[in-house]
Amino acid sequence: MFLIENLGTASQAIVVVVFFASTSVLGLYIVRSSVPLRMLRDDHDVAGFIFGVVGAFYGVVLAFVIVAAWQRFDRADAKTQEEALALSNIYSLSFGLPVPVRSQVAQAVLDYADEVVDHEWHQMANFTYERSLGGEGNLWRTLLDYEPQNVREQVVLDKSLDAMDQLSDARRLRYVYYHEDLPSVVWIIIYIGAAITIGFSYFFNPRSFRSQAIMCGTFAALIGLTIMAIAELSSPYQGAINVSNAPFKFVIHMIEQDRGNVHAPQ
Repeated sequence: MFLIENLGTASQAIVVVVFFASTSVLGLYIVRSSVPLRMLRDDHDVAGFIFGVVGAFYGVVLAFVIVAAWQRFDRADAKTQEEALALSNIYSLSFGLPVPVRSQVAQAVLDYADEVVDHEWHQMANFTYERSLGGEGNLWRTLLDYEPQNVREQVVLDKSLDAMDQLSDARRLRYVYYHEDLPSVVWIIIYIGAAITIGFSYFFNPRSFRSQAIMCGTFAALIGLTIMAIAELSSPYQGAINVSNAPFKFVIHMIEQDRGNVHAPQ
């Protein structure tokens, strides 16, 4: 599944459907060629009961995993927006500081957002991201080195440091969501469960091999698409479906627009 993660969603779906359906039909052909039809008829009732139990159990497992993967993806997206919002708040609060410090904070915010958009997001997509202070450290130094001159500036600095705490926490969680995947035991259960569930669908004896092949292929393709969705959602920053860096682009656009307004001729 991870070999096709760089393809688009539609291309991934086509590959998954073709692979699971063709593999399922091939397995059906092997079983029908190896097992006498009379034996399949004799075991039909027992196989049907067991297939119902196995199918229900596997369906519950898939439902649980896909919900867990979606919640994890949603939390990663929320933390990305929280990180960008904290960055935006730091920039807005900088207008309450003297001009030299305000410019330093604005530049540090812009450097942070540029680093995230131009470097970190691509590194996370390619599994090469290594967490470092980078722009975060520069922001901390800029704020902590400033000595407030009055109560108003002290309040602004305190609010800015609170926003930095939120930004740092969200940034650390971004690394956690990037670095961690679903436990390996979950993937083992998913793939072995798929093989067992699809395999049980072979032990029936409809009148037409063609009709059974269509049913088995469709059933396997549906399982494959569900597994594809789980794989996409379990990696929030990789693949065709990923967390967007648009909130950071908005911060960059906001700062550049403000600078353009400042330098615009009156």
